[in-house]
Amino acid sequence: MCVMRTLTGLLLVSLAVGLISSCSRIQRLSQGKPEPTPTEAFKVPSMFQRDGGRANAQVKVTLEDASQLTPESADRIRDREEDLMWTDPDNPERGLEGMEEVMAEGARRGPWLTSYSQARRAAMREGKPMLVWFTDTQFSPLCRFLDAEVFSKAPFKQWASGSVVRVRLDFNVKGRSGGPGRSAMDDRVRKENYLQALKERYRVLGLPTVLVMNPDGTVVSRYRGYKKSFFDFYLARLKNDAGRAVQLHRKWQDNMGRRGYREWKDARGRTVFAKLTQYREGDMILVEPDGKRLRARESNLSSADRAWIAAEKAKRDN
Repeated sequence: MCVMRTLTGLLLVSLAVGLISSCSRIQRLSQGKPEPTPTEAFKVPSMFQRDGGRANAQVKVTLEDASQLTPESADRIRDREEDLMWTDPDNPERGLEGMEEVMAEGARRGPWLTSYSQARRAAMREGKPMLVWFTDTQFSPLCRFLDAEVFSKAPFKQWASGSVVRVRLDFNVKGRSGGPGRSAMDDRVRKENYLQALKERYRVLGLPTVLVMNPDGTVVSRYRGYKKSFFDFYLARLKNDAGRAVQLHRKWQDNMGRRGYREWKDARGRTVFAKLTQYREGDMILVEPDGKRLRARESNLSSADRAWIAAEKAKRDN
């Protein structure tokens, strides 16, 4: 009797799930929303179709097929993209940064960034691995040895400047007053909480810890502690692991390319990795994988990118 009840219950649950799925599909079809297909990414982008994409002023970008991505990176991208919605349909460019201005940020920054989110975005735009250094310059002698014997040496600086995006997360933090109601102590606590969250997220158990990471946040290699006078060995390992991260990132970019993301270049060869979501008479809106929106002009792009746009327009007319 108990077995029969259990089987009956499972059957009812299965039927309910099937009905919900069917209802969802019927509702989607009744609203004129066709089922997504794997070949959608290869069709003419909506903004190049005959209606000019005007009906998509409030388009919501979604990640429908994450089969080619790692679960962790797919979840991060989906979370970002599901929150992406134009806030002003009549003026979608309001508050957007220009692609040219964003590209110039790299030339102005110092050798070590102190913001993890800034480093992620810079790494994504430049297609470089991240070198993330968890340190405490005040209380950790090994952190000071690592800085003096590796990170301060000219061979490391020369290699790192063109090969990785460096970010230093120093637990020796100081707060700054931001005016009434924003004391230096509050700022310090906020920074400490932020660093502690990153430490827990990446399972950093001691300092110094150095991570080589892909721009999508995937850890490629982990370095715990430091042994004195190991500069040559340490730098050789960094170069090897950074090279492996570049290869993994290229595969990730290829997978993201199936979702419409591609590398855009300006006339100077500077790049961003983004998806074109709006185009009208040479004015463009690009969206980076983390949800950052950029404004761009077709005339400022490289000749290869302008040729790509012309080819997409030609597909519209066929």
